[in-house]
Amino acid sequence: MAAPEVGRLQQLFSGPVAENQGRWSQLWDSGDFLPFDRGFPNPALEDTLTQRENVLGTAIQYADGSKHATRKTALVPGCGRGYDVLLLASFGYDAYGLEISETAVQRCKEEYEKNGHKYPVRDQEVGAGRVVFVNGDFFDSTTSKGDIESLGSPIKFDLIYDYTAWRLEPVD
Repeated sequence: MAAPEVGRLQQLFSGPVAENQGRWSQLWDSGDFLPFDRGFPNPALEDTLTQRENVLGTAIQYADGSKHATRKTALVPGCGRGYDVLLLASFGYDAYGLEISETAVQRCKEEYEKNGHKYPVRDQEVGAGRVVFVNGDFFDSTTSKGDIESLGSPIKFDLIYDYTAWRLEPVD
């Protein structure tokens, strides 16, 4: 990200942390300044999934020596348009993208509808995982937990993948 873009983001988010949701919504609603949107999944994640299976293992797990396989679940907080969520699902993870902006969640769904075919199943035996986009605040455990659990039974994540949201953690 270029210095002017960083400066613009710093200026936009220089106010009270409690107002950040509105600021993110403003960025997504206008759609003319999304410097964090590169248009593709993070290459480091793709490299890890394709070339370093020993780091994360596979998207399938067996509980307590059982022969019954279950899918691992992955959460991508601050998922943007959902590129990393779609990539994880193509490897077989049930992948959940969490975004604070309702507009961003809508963009995720549009991306999935328009370009989901660009994320082919990587292992036919495993198949594609579930893709879910949720509107919620990663730093508000009651909001995020409630929004995610409203989709069904309580969810435990096997993988939380983040390379941007941690920078937005509220600091008092």
